[in-house]
Amino acid sequence: MGNLLNIIKTVKDVTKNPAAIDNLTEAAKNAKALNIKQIIDDAIEKIGHANILIAGKTGVGKSTLINAVFKGNLAETGVGYSVTQHMKEYSKSGEPVHIFDTKGFELGNYRDVIKELKGEISKRKQAGDPSGQIHLAWFCISNDGKRLEHAESEFISELAKDIPVVVVLTKTVDTNPEFYNIVKNECHAATNVIRVLALPYETPIGTIPAFGLDQLIEHTYEIVPDVAKAALAAAQKVNDQITKRAVDKVIAVAATSAAAIGATPIPFSDAVLLAPVQIGMIASISKVMKIETDKTFLTTLVSSAAGVLGATMTGRAVARGLIKLIPEAGTIVGGTISAVTASIVTSGMGYAYYNAVKIVQESGTDLSPQNIADAFREQLKKTKLK
Repeated sequence: MGNLLNIIKTVKDVTKNPAAIDNLTEAAKNAKALNIKQIIDDAIEKIGHANILIAGKTGVGKSTLINAVFKGNLAETGVGYSVTQHMKEYSKSGEPVHIFDTKGFELGNYRDVIKELKGEISKRKQAGDPSGQIHLAWFCISNDGKRLEHAESEFISELAKDIPVVVVLTKTVDTNPEFYNIVKNECHAATNVIRVLALPYETPIGTIPAFGLDQLIEHTYEIVPDVAKAALAAAQKVNDQITKRAVDKVIAVAATSAAAIGATPIPFSDAVLLAPVQIGMIASISKVMKIETDKTFLTTLVSSAAGVLGATMTGRAVARGLIKLIPEAGTIVGGTISAVTASIVTSGMGYAYYNAVKIVQESGTDLSPQNIADAFREQLKKTKLK
């Protein structure tokens, strides 16, 4: 255990990345006997939740927007419970997004709704848990109505004092920018005004395709707190670039953690310390890319790709198997794993796995562990240690 404590001390000396230190601590805890389920649970828990308040008058298309942007038909199948008199929280098991839907927003009582919402937002901020806070709001206004009420602009201005607010012009089926410009000028407290059409719209002369959803998620990802970025990427289904950016961050944190582990440097026989970081990275990437993982999935994945592991996945076997997945890494067996090598190997695994999942997704074949493992192995053959 003394060696592990020395590694932890080294991390504090060589990196200021809190996430990397957390990952290394988890690696040390699981060094003797890998608890695969715990590693997966920890990785998914760190993704957290994105908490979005959605407001606007009845009939503006809030539910349609939610179901078009997020996977799981959350507005239809999610479980909702009352948070306040005028707000319900909707969530669904396994989905990393919570939607807070305002109820009863009418021109006559909007000030009561504002007061209630601001109180709830303040209470959650004072609780001190970033993952439990309401991170931002989408305020929906129907573009086809071509009318902005004073109550709506006042509501947006007041809410923007507490959280970022994005104005979403729903049901946009024309290209006339006049109403957009009016809203943009009046709702200057909003971070942006974005025109969307959530579903294709049939007209007598053809179909207007859905648009604007990828732009909405792009802007939301930019302004949402860091604690909610991975969750937003994992929950949305309309913007592949956001998914890639979230994967980049997962891999960067894992590579930093691996570098910290190798900073001593460590003997290859102790490379088991890398396994929790690398397995956690694969679990996190899987979640961001909308693939459900469990112990059986990861066992099959790594065993099939490496061809060297048994189903028990004991600590040292996993470490050696993961290292051997990259052909050029074989030269370090029996020697030491340096910080640079540990980082490059981990990063190489991360991007090989990301590319493998993309290949299987785009091929239209079953997202089974065997199919992903086959693609993973092929991608790893292309990985070079430099």
